[in-house]
Amino acid sequence: MTGTGTGADTGNENGSGSGSEPASGDDTETNPDKAALRAELGQIKAAMGLREEYPYWWRWWLVEGIGVGLLFPLIQFGLRDGFSYPLIALVVVVFLGHQLALWRVLKGYEKPTTGVPSWDAWNVTFIAGIVAVAVGLGPVTDQLAFEYAMTALFVAAGSIAGVAYLFMGQLLEGYNIRAADRYAFYVGGAWLLVLVAVVPHVPLLRGWAFAVLGLGLAVHNIGSYVVLSRV
Repeated sequence: MTGTGTGADTGNENGSGSGSEPASGDDTETNPDKAALRAELGQIKAAMGLREEYPYWWRWWLVEGIGVGLLFPLIQFGLRDGFSYPLIALVVVVFLGHQLALWRVLKGYEKPTTGVPSWDAWNVTFIAGIVAVAVGLGPVTDQLAFEYAMTALFVAAGSIAGVAYLFMGQLLEGYNIRAADRYAFYVGGAWLLVLVAVVPHVPLLRGWAFAVLGLGLAVHNIGSYVVLSRV
């Protein structure tokens, strides 16, 4: 009887001891690092050859389309007629509102397990290219009439933007972004290059190149939003 009771007591003690040990471990197991798990899952699927296609920033197209559609014509008016204080204030307000809306869109985007290219790095590279071209063309544009100087800058900046869009479309393929979102960048890049090639040959548009560029981008970007929001 004593031996049996001792065995039972011992068993109970062991049972309570073994039950308390997992309880302390469960605290960490029930709160895993979700980001790490998603990244690990993505790596496993990639290693197994299982591709997933993710949507990209389709809401970004709407915000960007409205932003450039307003900003570029305003800047064009300033370049032609001078930047008055009210115009400068309006440009600043539109620009800041545009950037805030973009920030909110990008912040709310749930990135795929494969990640996405750095939007900041892409923008910095793109803007740096435009600035370098503008500075380098300075001695040339200084010798030209205003309309022709603006045309030269329009061709240079528009070409860089078009190539940047095409490059982003190709880059997204390596991140398993769905084809529809990649094609939006491909079409945008091709559309920019068409505008760059055609606009300087239309006399009616001479001196309004950047306004045309902004409105052309707005048409493409808002159209991309309409399409991508339905696929």
